[in-house]
Parts: sequence; C-alpha cells; structure tokens
Amino acid sequence: MALRKKTVIKFVPCIDRQEIITSVSNIIFDQVKKKKNSIIGFGAAMGLSDLYDQIAIEFKRRKISFKDVVIINSDEYIDIEQRYKKYSKIELMKNFLFKRTDINLDNVLSPNKENYKTFDKTIRKLGGIDLLILLPGANGYVGFNEPGTKINSKTHISKLENDTRSSLTGIFDEKINVPYYAITIGLKTILESKKIILIASDSSVSAAISKLFEKGYLQIWPITSLIFGEDVTAFVTLEATKLMTN
Repeated sequence: MALRKKTVIKFVPCIDRQEIITSVSNIIFDQVKKKKNSIIGFGAAMGLSDLYDQIAIEFKRRKISFKDVVIINSDEYIDIEQRYKKYSKIELMKNFLFKRTDINLDNVLSPNKENYKTFDKTIRKLGGIDLLILLPGANGYVGFNEPGTKINSKTHISKLENDTRSSLTGIFDEKINVPYYAITIGLKTILESKKIILIASDSSVSAAISKLFEKGYLQIWPITSLIFGEDVTAFVTLEATKLMTN
C-alpha cells in the first residue's frame, strides 16, 4: 500500500460525551444534506447507541431523508451463538438506528463469511466511504483490527484478543460466550475513507489516544495508522486524554 503523506489529525476537545455525540450527529446530517446518497460507515453498534439515539431524534426534527444513504457496517462477529444473534452488530444497528429512520435495508452492507473477500471491491464500486465513524478499543483497535494488523490489510477475518473479548462480556453475559473471531474492514479500507471521525470519551482508551497523538505509526497500535488518513478528526474528552503528555 502506498501511504499518503501523514495528515494532521484534527483534535476537538469536548466537555463530555454528549457534546461529542451532538457534534458528530451534526456532521452526519451535514454529510447527508450535501450528498443524499452518501456512503457512511459505522465502526461500533452498542458502543454508539447514544449517537444512534441522537440521529433518530434529529431525523424526526430535521426531516432529512436517509433513504438513499448506503450504510457500511465495519465489522461483524463470526459463529455467534443462536441465542445471541440479537446482539450481532447488524441486528443491534437495526434496532438502534435503521428502524428509527427511513434507511433502506437494501442499502445496508455488512461483511460476512460469504462476501468479505469482495467487500472492498463493492465499497470501491460505490465510490468509497464518504464518512466513517470509529470507536477505538483500549488496545488501539479500530474496526476489529487488533494489534499487529498490517496497514495494507483489506477486509479480513480477525482473531479477537483476550482484552477485546473481555470488553464485550457485558453484551454476551460471560466471556465464554463471546465469539473468538470477527470479520472487519481492514486498515487499508479505513484509510481510503474520505473523512474519518474518531470518538473517544472515557479513560479506557486513554493509552490508545496518547499513542495516536504522541507517536508515529506503530503496528502494535492500529489506531496510529490514522495518521495516514485523508481527513481525520478526533473528538475527545478530558478522561480520554489523561495519559497524553503534551
């Protein structure tokens, strides 16, 4: 992968999580207003439920249609137990967002075992992701690109690290029920997005945020690959930046 010149990541300090959510919701609606058939990607489900709540509220108020928007679900679990199917990323997104707006389910794309090898080609045919919303993990993952993922990675099967699986325990009741694998868009896929929004609002991701702003690219911290993005903005709270030295 030929990396573009390092970008200056825009750093937006926010008082609290709600300020972040309001700001990001505004960006999403501005994007749809500017381009009604925008390609918008979301890198989390449960972790962005408050953003989806805000979008649903604003959807009713602003009366801006999402029917032509294409939604990219950035990752999905593999071999999830039947009793937990309702907690798959796509099912959560349906309940949190799709059913509460006029998003056309035919315009929702999610990687799976059958399509992941051609998923990047599909995105490129659509013109590429216009706006991608990411929620980083404590170990620096974005999407489900775990530490050590190559920067030229395309959509692939990712083995979830123990720390990642532990962070998902609240969704699946016990760690033993958390899937071991997921399919995720790769770092190359992420970096090809025209605009990336990173949301960091709690202390659990402060180490990852510190690496993003204080170091160069480190393969062990996938979040640092964002320095090669075209247009990247990080919305952060004080809690999420407590380990930053500058």
